Amino acid sequence: MLLFLGGSLFILWGMSAWYSYRAALVSANQAYDRTLLASARTVAERLEEEEGRLRVNVPYVVLDSFERNMSDRLYYQVRAPDGEMISGYDDLPPLPDGTPLTERYPALAYFYDSRYQDQSIRAVVLLQPVGVGEAAGMARVLVAETVWGREQLARQLLWSALLTQGALVGLTLLVSSLLLKRLLTPMRRLSRELVRRDPANLAPLPDLLPWLETRPLVMAFNHHLARLRQLVARQERFSADAAHQLRTPLAVLSAQLAVARAGADPAEPLAAMEETLRHTMALTERLLLLARLKADEQLGLREGEALDLVALARRACVTRLGQARGKQIDLGYEGEEGAALVHGEPLLLGELCGNLIDNALKYTPVGGVVTVRVKLEGQAIWLEVEDSGPGIAPEQLEQVWQPFRRLEQGSAERGAGLGLALVRDIAHYHHAEVSLLRGPELGGLLVRLVLAAC
Repeated sequence: MLLFLGGSLFILWGMSAWYSYRAALVSANQAYDRTLLASARTVAERLEEEEGRLRVNVPYVVLDSFERNMSDRLYYQVRAPDGEMISGYDDLPPLPDGTPLTERYPALAYFYDSRYQDQSIRAVVLLQPVGVGEAAGMARVLVAETVWGREQLARQLLWSALLTQGALVGLTLLVSSLLLKRLLTPMRRLSRELVRRDPANLAPLPDLLPWLETRPLVMAFNHHLARLRQLVARQERFSADAAHQLRTPLAVLSAQLAVARAGADPAEPLAAMEETLRHTMALTERLLLLARLKADEQLGLREGEALDLVALARRACVTRLGQARGKQIDLGYEGEEGAALVHGEPLLLGELCGNLIDNALKYTPVGGVVTVRVKLEGQAIWLEVEDSGPGIAPEQLEQVWQPFRRLEQGSAERGAGLGLALVRDIAHYHHAEVSLLRGPELGGLLVRLVLAAC
């Protein structure tokens, strides 16, 4: 920041110095031109008639006073209206053609720049009306001086501007440096705090940045830390619950293996081991799917492909007809017959439908009814699974969304308590709404998923 600010100030300093020099040169020219014109008028006032001819008497003391007041040399030339040389230096550079008449002074005067005796000069030609016999007309009085004094005055003004503006630039950089040092000191303290902090310490950062403009940085970082704390706490809780859920079937499997080895007829223990192994594999698959959903949720939802929700729901019903017949449950589909297209992941939405139907079949008593529906409601598509089971009490609605939380009412089957948790995560992954309601037709639980239509 100091380099950027200093570079900009130095550029502006140089531009200002150049402009100051040009302005000083113009001011010096104006001041010296006024004196130069006064000298020409003094010479013009000395024009007089002598024996019918123009003469000019310029005493040495007049020119000497001019030179004592200036550091430059002064030259003059007086010519009659017919161009005859009257007095002065006859080799002075003449007035160039096209030189404009000055508008700054109420006189017939022309200013111009030239060179004389290898020196730069500034000259003025003053037209003085005279009426002496045949010489009546405009006499020309030319006064010139070297420009060393003008340049010296411009340089003095330039150095004055350089010094004052340079001091201002230096003071600005000094104050900026002190201010930046004061601003960055809390940032360095915060950096040291972060470097020394234990990796497992996710506590909020202290308010080390006192400036109003820097506080949003600490607030945003603390908000990020809060989200990290929630994520770590959820992962730790999930890992502990998953370890507990996997430890139990493994212990059961080990006991069943010991019974099979000790017994004479291993058929029954092997069947129990097979059931335990099947349950453990299903639990492991659901755990992996839940972990994948959590990871994808952090990365953001992909748009997915367009799929027919009607075909997906019917396929889920067909694959579970055998499970429904085993409990004499009437499992069927009703609703839209045509295609109902949504954007999503086929495997995940298929798992969602399967989990809803499995959950309904598990809690529906023998001889009950489970109905799967797909409805078009404006720009939304509803997927509903309704059963004739006992439903869920209102005070337990939030509990069923938690992983490994099971409601044992109305079901003697073993479960991991991950079905509805997976349903909710898959719904969130697809930016869909899922709700648990009392079934208006069958009287049990109605699970409704609302997705956006393609």
